Parts: sequence; structure tokens; C-alpha cells
Amino acid sequence: MPVLVKIAHMAELIDSVAKANHQVLGPIINDVMQFHSCAIPTISMHDYLEHVAKFVCLENDLLLAMLVYIDCITCVQNHRPAFAPSPFNIHFMALAAIVVAHKFNSDIFFNNTQYSKMNQPELELLFLAKFDLKVDVTELQQLGEWLVT
Repeated sequence: MPVLVKIAHMAELIDSVAKANHQVLGPIINDVMQFHSCAIPTISMHDYLEHVAKFVCLENDLLLAMLVYIDCITCVQNHRPAFAPSPFNIHFMALAAIVVAHKFNSDIFFNNTQYSKMNQPELELLFLAKFDLKVDVTELQQLGEWLVT
């Protein structure tokens, strides 16, 4: 399946989750986190992921890891609704998840200087994931099969 088709499927899934959460929870005003923007971005998730794909190779493993990391963030939502993906935060969540997944899974060597330059959303994602970034192969396979069906 071509990368652009995968991106379209992924964007559709992410958008539907963010919109559903926004309808249920409404706008989060007083409990915001690093991923929140002041306004809903005008760029669609599909266009955003296509733009990111110009700079990062968004292959299957990276896209699936992004979903796993976003899911990890949302597991906290039982206690804080601000962690639920919404149109206000999903772009930053996705970008932080892509950057962390790329840094963790890439064969390119990053020295400590590079890691010290991580931005706040990336650090928040790492703390929320308890620095456990390894994604189980069976979890990736199940998620991939679920997305195809």
C-alpha cells in the first residue's frame, strides 16, 4: 500500500477519534497540557501528515508506533480529560509521537546533545509513557491487521 494511502487512512482514524472526544468532552479550557493549541489548527490532519512526510519517512512501523504512543497518552484520560485527543491537541500529539518514534526506532545515531534538545511536548510524551517506548511486535501486528480491516 502506498505511503500516501496509509497516511490518508491514519489521518481519517485520528480525526474521527479527536472529533468524537471533542463532541463528548467539549473544549478543555482550564486543564491544558503541552499539546494544546489556543485554536483548532486550520490544516487537516491528512495535510499535516503529508507535510510531515516530506521531512520524515513515515513507514508502517513509524505510523503504528505513533498510534501506540497517542494511545498511551490517552490512557491517562480517565483521570484528566485534557489528555483525550481533540482537534485542539491532536496535531501536537501526533508530531511529538512521530518525533519520539523516529528518534527511538531510527538507525541513525543521536548523541546526548541531540537528546538534550528535545522540546516540551516530546518530554511530556516520554513521561506519560514512563519512558517505555518499546512497542511489542504482536501489538504492532494486531494494530496493523485491525487497520487493514
